[in-house]
Formats: sequence, C-alpha cells, structure tokens
Amino acid sequence: PLARTIDPIRGRQIPPGEDLPLLKTDDDLAVEALLSEPEIAQPTHFSFDVRGRLWVAQYRQYPYPSGLEMTGRDQYYRSKYNRVPPAPPNHDRGADIISVHEDLDGDGNYETSKNVLEGLNMANSVVRGWGGLWIMHTPYLLFYRDENGDDIPDGNPEIRLAGFGLEDTHSVANGLTWGPDGWLYGGQGSTTTSRVTRPGFDDLPIYNEGPIVWRYHPPTKKFEVFADGGGNIFGLSFDAEGRLFSGHNGSETRGFHFVQNGQYLKQGKNPGKFGPPPNPFAFGELSMMESTNPIPRFSHLGIYVDAPALPARLQGTFLSIDPLHHYLITSSRSALGSTFKTSDMGFPLRSKDLTFRPVYLANAPCGGVVISDFREQYIAHGQNYQGQIDPDSGRIYRLRGEGKVLIQDRNLEVKTSQELVMLLNHDNLWHRQTAVRLLAQRADPAIITELKNLLNQKSPHPALEALWTLHQMGELEPKISIQLLAHPVPMVRAWIIRLSGDDGKLEPELFNQIQKLAKRETNAEVQCQILSTASRLEYQQGLALAKEIIERPDHLRDPFIPLMAWHVVEAHCNDQAAAVLETLNELEIWASPFFLNHIAPRLMRRFAEAGSRSNLLCCARLLELAPDLTARAALMRGFEKAFEGRIIPPLPDELNSRLGRPSLSMRIRRGEAQALEEGINQLSNSQTTSEDQIAVIRAFGTYQGTAEVWKKLLALAISADLPSLNRDAMIALQNYDDKEIGITLVNFYPKSSSALQAAILNLLSSRSVWAITLLEAIGPKKIPSSDFDQDLLARLSLHGDSQINDLVHEKFPDVEEKTPTLRLHALEKILSAQPGDPYAGESIFTERCASCHKLFFKGGEVGPDLTRYQRDDLSTMLVSILEPNAEIREGYENVVVTTNDKRVLSGFLSDEDTNSIVLRGFDGADITIPRKNIISLKPAGRSLMPSGLLNGLDDAALRNFFAYLRISQPITK
Repeated sequence: PLARTIDPIRGRQIPPGEDLPLLKTDDDLAVEALLSEPEIAQPTHFSFDVRGRLWVAQYRQYPYPSGLEMTGRDQYYRSKYNRVPPAPPNHDRGADIISVHEDLDGDGNYETSKNVLEGLNMANSVVRGWGGLWIMHTPYLLFYRDENGDDIPDGNPEIRLAGFGLEDTHSVANGLTWGPDGWLYGGQGSTTTSRVTRPGFDDLPIYNEGPIVWRYHPPTKKFEVFADGGGNIFGLSFDAEGRLFSGHNGSETRGFHFVQNGQYLKQGKNPGKFGPPPNPFAFGELSMMESTNPIPRFSHLGIYVDAPALPARLQGTFLSIDPLHHYLITSSRSALGSTFKTSDMGFPLRSKDLTFRPVYLANAPCGGVVISDFREQYIAHGQNYQGQIDPDSGRIYRLRGEGKVLIQDRNLEVKTSQELVMLLNHDNLWHRQTAVRLLAQRADPAIITELKNLLNQKSPHPALEALWTLHQMGELEPKISIQLLAHPVPMVRAWIIRLSGDDGKLEPELFNQIQKLAKRETNAEVQCQILSTASRLEYQQGLALAKEIIERPDHLRDPFIPLMAWHVVEAHCNDQAAAVLETLNELEIWASPFFLNHIAPRLMRRFAEAGSRSNLLCCARLLELAPDLTARAALMRGFEKAFEGRIIPPLPDELNSRLGRPSLSMRIRRGEAQALEEGINQLSNSQTTSEDQIAVIRAFGTYQGTAEVWKKLLALAISADLPSLNRDAMIALQNYDDKEIGITLVNFYPKSSSALQAAILNLLSSRSVWAITLLEAIGPKKIPSSDFDQDLLARLSLHGDSQINDLVHEKFPDVEEKTPTLRLHALEKILSAQPGDPYAGESIFTERCASCHKLFFKGGEVGPDLTRYQRDDLSTMLVSILEPNAEIREGYENVVVTTNDKRVLSGFLSDEDTNSIVLRGFDGADITIPRKNIISLKPAGRSLMPSGLLNGLDDAALRNFFAYLRISQPITK
C-alpha cells in the first residue's frame, strides 16, 4: 500500500510483565520494566528534564505521515508527497504523542504519566530547555514555550527550523540532544534530503543529501551542519568529555565518532540515491570506528557508560543496542590516533523475545541506563511500509547493577547555583551535564570566580564542565583561553580551541598561541581539533594552522588527521590557489613524509582534475617547486590518478615542459605514436613483467588503438599461459567494437573457467553487435541457456535493439517466473522435509555464491559479507534469495550506464570523482568510465544478486545448500 493501513499486521506480541523473564542479564546486572503500553507506544526517543522527569517521543504515526497523499516511491523507500505538511497548530492531525513521566517517591518507578502533546504528525524526539519543549516534528524543529514549567504550552509553537526531508520516515531528522557547548544537536538519516531555513531569517536554504549531523544554537538562532555523512543516523550521544557518537545500520563497526567539520563516508554511493558528491575533490572520507572483532549488522546507537548504579566493570565502556539481534553489547573503547576502536566484551542484556527491538538508550538521573524498546516483530522499514507494524506497542526498561542503590537526588531545578557548581564533579554523567546546562541558562554572576578557579583542576572533571559553563555565559576572556592551551587535560585544550574558533575567526594573539601549540602538541585529538577549527577560518589563519600539522612527522597513518588536513587545504584551492602554492615555497614542507604521502598527490590531482588552464598551470608550478625526484614522484602519482581511465587532453606548454617524459601508460593515454608502438611491443615481449603488462593493457583500454591492439588484447584475454592477464585484457576490450571479438569469445567460452565465463558474458552483453552473436550461440555445444539469468536478460533488453529482443523471446519463451509467494512456500516445504548436509552444500555455495559473497572469510567482495548476517532467520533469507530486488541493501544497488560509443554497462558504483566513475560488474571487475562518455547513469532498480540462483538444484541439493548457508561456525573436513 501507499498509505497507512487501517488494520496493520501486528505480528506476535508478548504482554507487559511476561517479557521480563525473556530478558537475560549478566549475574551482576538486573533489568526492570519502567513503562509499557498503553501508557506509551513506539518510543523512538526520550530525554530527562532538569527535574529528572522522563520525556518520551511516541512515534505512533510512523511510517506514513498523516494528511499527505503519496504520489510515488523509489526502491530506497524515498517517497514523494503531494505537498509539504503544515506545522502545528494548523497541521494534519496524527497519532504521535509527547508524554512526561515522573517518579514521585524516588523508588525508581514512574507513578504519573501525562500526555503533554497529542495528535502530532512525525514527531520523533523531544528535549526540554531554554524555557520550553524542543520537538523534532519533521519537517520542522518546533519550540513550545513553557516559561512556568507547568507542561502546558504558553501558545502556538515557534518554527525554529523548516525544510527537513520527509521522503523516508525511518531516516528523518531525529535524535535531539543537548551538547555540552549549549547547542542543540540532531541527526538526519541516509534517505532524506533537507533544505533547511530559519523562518524569518534565511532567504536561501542549506541543502544536504543523506546523512548529516546538524546543530542549532537557541540564544543566537544559528544553524549549521556539524559533520557531513555517516550511516543512517537515528540517535546521537555525547560522552563525558564531549565527544559525539552515533550508531550505524551497517556491519563491522559500533558506530561513528564525529569530529567538527568532518566529511564522512556516506552510506552507499549510488548516484540515484545521493547524487554527486558534495565536494568532488574530497578524495576520501572519514570512516566509522574500527573494531578488533567481527560485528554483525547493526549497532543502532551507542553510549559511553557513566552511570554509578551499574557495576564498576562497565564504567567507561561503550554500550550499544542491536535491534536486529535483540541484545545490548558492551565494548571497550581505546584510542586509535584521533579517534577510537572498539573491542566487544559481552552481551549484558539479551532476549529470546523476537519483538524486543531496542532503539534508544541513555545514562539516566537514577544512575542506571534506560532503554526504549520499539516492540515490533517486523523491524525492517520495507515491512513497516507494507503494514507489518504494531503502532500501539512499546516498552521502556532500566538496566542497573544487581543490588546497586539508585540515586535519589534527581531534581536539580530546586538547587541553588552554588549547589549546582558542586555537582560539576558528580559521579553521574547526567548530573554533570544537566548542571552545566542549568548554570549556563541562569548566568548567575556570583559563581564566575569559582568556575574560573575550577579551570585549574588537573582532572577532566570539573575542569571541562567549568569551561563549558563559562563559555555559554560569555565569561571566557582571551587571556583565560590562552592559559588553557597549556592545560594538562588534552580535551580541555581541544575544547578551548573549538569554542574559540566557532565564530570563524581567532583573535591575533590567540591564533599565534594555537599556531605554536600546533608545532608541539602531542595529542592526536587536539591536533585533529586544530584542523577542525582551521577549516572554519579565513585562508590566512586556516592554511597557516594546517601547514604546522602537515610539516609534522607523526600521524602518517591516523584515521582522521590526513584527510582533515587535506580538506583544509582544498577548501582554498579555488579562490586562493596562489596562497595555497605560497605555503609550499619553503623546503621544510617538502621534506615532510606527511605532505608527500597525503597532501602533494591530492593537491596535484585536484588541480589536474579541475582541468582549466589556470588549474593546469598550478600543476606546472607544483612541479617547478618540487625540490627532488621524491617530491616529483609524489606529484606525478596524483597527476596520473587524475587521468586514470581517460584520455589526457592537450596540456599547456608550461606544463608539458615540466612533465618531461612521463610513464609509458600515461603517454599511451596521451595518444603519442611512439608510445603506442612501445606498448604493442611490450604486450608481445615475454620478458615484460605482468605488472607492466597490466599497466599497458589498462592504458589501451582507455585510448582506443588500432586493430593490431585489440587483436593483441584478445589473444591475452583467451591465453591459457597468462591467466593473470585474462580479466584485465577482457576489460580493456570494452573500448573496441569489432565483431570478431564477439565471435572469438563465443568460441572460447566452452573452454574457459566459470570466472572467465562471467567476464565474457559481462563483456558481450555490453554491445549490441556482440549481444546478437552471444544469443545466436546458445546451444549445447557452445553456451547453455541456463547460463543466462534474469539479470543478464534484463541487461540485454536495455539495448533497445529489436533483433536482440526477438532472439531473447525466441531462446527464452518461458522467461516469466512463478509468483514469489508460490516459490517461497514450495521451498519452505522442501527444506522442512528433512535435514541437509552442510559439507555437500559448501561446494554449491562456492560455485554459485562465493564469487560475490564471503562466508567465514572466504569468497568475493562484490556483495555483503554473509558471515555476520542473520542467517538463522529462514523466512527473511528466502525472500532475499528468491526476490533479491524486493529490498536492496544500501551500497549494493545495480546501476545502468549508457555510453556514447553504444555500450550498455551495469554493476554498482564502487568509486567516482569529478571526471570519471568506476563500475564494478557482476564478475567483480572494475571498469573506469569517463563522465564525458556517459549518456545516462541511472539506478536499475535491481539488486546485484542475480535472480534464479537456485535454478537447477534438486530437493537434496537445496537442503544441502541451505544447511551450509545456515551453519554458525566454519566446517572442517
């Protein structure tokens, strides 16, 4: 359906009270039920006010917004609606509720529940502060003023922000949380697009596609993107020292650690999903946290545990929730340069209840950790959109130490300013963070001196809390800021740099001191923050700070610092290229391994890819500045990368004279006659190394040579003596169109390996002249019809050639399949009849799946690694195999490219830049296509996984295959 279901398919549900025995904890832990339906339902977010009360956002309207007509939806579940919904009070009344719950007697239970706001429409998170309620009511950030705190809004809501995307309601703006700096932070998921304005202030919107972290400053009404990219963000958390984290709905990580102005990996790179990269010259993105152990999909959100009612062993660990596997995970968190890596330690809370779906958690006023449970048998958004959802269920639990006493003192509103200052060193994170917020909003001048004295503390707490409070009160003079640059706590140094540069400028003396600090600072997080701040400054200050970091010999392999430094430099390459080049006049920077490894190649590539005469002259200037062969080689790596996969255009004389004699492969791509002859000779010379041969083959795949060239490539493609060159030669042949290529490969097909057969099918399906030859060769002695799956037939039809279409219908008259439901039921019956043999099933997996998928660390990397997928869920797995296009995992969508030389190519987009894309085909091979050769690039609406995977398997083979696919550990003979 394309609308809310009147009678949803609710799935199984266990009544409140009966669920607790199914929740298992470690021996030193206890779990307690706090709230359940009917008081609450669909709790996607909660927060605590200064009185310790619990505020819950009940996202009952999900997934369909009220009052809107859906006019379309793509394969990523991005919907189009007939209009933008109005904001309250003139909104379309929905089912969402904002409620508040209070523990009156301090026993840890919530005796009172009150619905403060009802009938909201896409309200998924709520926090209280600055005299009212802040609600993420997509597409609006609303502020309900409530100055007297009676929980009755003083009037209609104020629209503080508008324009957040509503395309996919499981990816909307979400996760409101107060930062220690006084900003209100929020996230945006992967499948929405925002055009954010501040009504009454902005004429032009701030545009963002996909995941971001954003923030809003209530006192000044400023809005900005804090970090670009991430996973499908749905929830944010700050640790005790003010670092920001989110979860990720992928695998192999516990989440993202966000630094200010970081440009992060976005989930998937499909052009039909995110469009072109926001910065085509980023040349890399910050990634998620690493893990020392395999991690299944997915960790929805994680928090830093700082809650004294939990055992000491859990303090300082990273606690994550996994709604797919019905458990919580505790991990140690250790520094990895300027970011972190995790190591899983255990599962402190797990459930056999399939409807237990933890979606949010937080350190609580009581000293425990509170967890919200979305309470669904069906958690995938695809299923939710189809009406498989229970909008009336939801639970909230508390995790605490067995026998631990809960904190009773939770109402901070009644405390004096002096008492709040005493709480800045409390052993509960919530008390410290809330005291900072209250003190900042009160701005009591009587405590300023005491707060300044606390800055001298040599421990993080309360020094950080005092810093955050004084900053929000406007009481940090430049003299104090300079003194804090020498503070013994690294995060105090990092935060004073961050807070000082938030406005985009530094006072001269403070800038000078930060520049000196950049030379000597040993802490990677502080260095990273210097670069974050540099990215916000004018070019004079920004480039000067970046230069100090770049000249340092350390952090060559840091996960963040090299890219952060590059992004500072690149930001000024367009408008201040002369200033960028001026920073390279000194020999010291050319002696830096950091510069030669991370900056020089990117800088050369950036100017070369930009491609204008002025940019190419910058390339010439870089070569002129290079003091030695090592520096020149670093620049040339970037130059060759800029023209990888495409012909090199005519270059300015100034650049040609500086280039000298480049590599053979580059000269071939420039079309030099002598180089073409040398290349042909190298391909014929048995003394040429395979590495050099591959470089020449790839160059000829870019620059279309003579018939002599393609005949040489064709010979290498079918050579039994040089199997390492077969695939590269096959890819290079994409650039030629002679009919003889198709005839030769069709004749070679029966003698080739299965991997090479896949490459042949991929190649021959790309051009209509070869596709006709391919289809005419179907028969028992050449190419069996069983080798043509649904996806190959779909690719052939994309040519729009009547002769091809006629041959497809002639050779495959029964191309239509049985309905998915009938096939699913038939297969379930076969598999339930008797057990299979996993040993026999392994060979079937190797033959049919291992070229694309890994299982137990063996296999290909075209599709997802299956080792950590939920392979014990047979019904979900059957749908994925029988109907791979029903719901496509992000990052594995099939795209179709049509080129101006009449090729039709398909695969998934593995990389792209401003001049070319890299397409990974069904055979696992990468093809680089210049953008100028592309006529169209669009999603195919099909998964990379082929249909018909189980074709040809009898009942016993099917049982064996699934027996192997579902085993939990590798088998040994």
